[in-house]
Amino acid sequence: MKNDFGQTMPEIVKQITHSFLKTPYVAHTLEGNSQEQLVCRFDGLDCTTLVENVLALALTYKAGGDFDRFKQELTQIRYRNGKVDGYASRLHYFTDWLYENEKRGIFKDIGQELGGTRMNKEINFMTAHPNFYPSANSDEVWKELRSREDSINNRQYFFIPLSQIKTIEAKLNDGDIIGIASSVNGLDCNHMGIINKIGNQAYLLHASSVNKAVELSALPLHQYVALNKKNSGIFVARPVDKE
Repeated sequence: MKNDFGQTMPEIVKQITHSFLKTPYVAHTLEGNSQEQLVCRFDGLDCTTLVENVLALALTYKAGGDFDRFKQELTQIRYRNGKVDGYASRLHYFTDWLYENEKRGIFKDIGQELGGTRMNKEINFMTAHPNFYPSANSDEVWKELRSREDSINNRQYFFIPLSQIKTIEAKLNDGDIIGIASSVNGLDCNHMGIINKIGNQAYLLHASSVNKAVELSALPLHQYVALNKKNSGIFVARPVDKE
């Protein structure tokens, strides 16, 4: 994998994200397979697959790897313990994804460091709405998903409430990963993207379901997040350079 994307992980992440600008938005890009399998595509992305592709490409670039290395990195990012083992092995919830990938040293959750508020809600959206998830088609899968929700609910997560985003925008860096916290009962996150700083203001590089493409938000982050009444704030993870 040859290119000049800079040297640090935040630089690489930001620049690789820019390379996806105008890529078509395609919803539910990981769904619809009869069996869970690693999906690798670059021709159409949703918010999750954009961020995961970018991280996997950045790690591959840092390692001087090839497409096989990319698939390994993507599997590690997307699946618990880096193993595709059925539908429940995928890290469906952003907070679970955040926890598992921070353990791997890919990034650091900096919500508490930024003065965030502890998330105080029960996460159970998937098991409370089984009709939304036809691929979870057995009692065994639902049992595993309930176990994952229990694990999330036994951890602490910190997010920046909507009213405080503007005050911390100057502290955000290029390449920071943003999860937009949800006010929907049982759901932790509505959307994902990557920060692009212009001066002291932060903008979101993301796969937009509204404009049907990967784009840079027209509004600064605090205004963009406030557009949706179902958004309650942001989670923030900062890519780090592994030793």
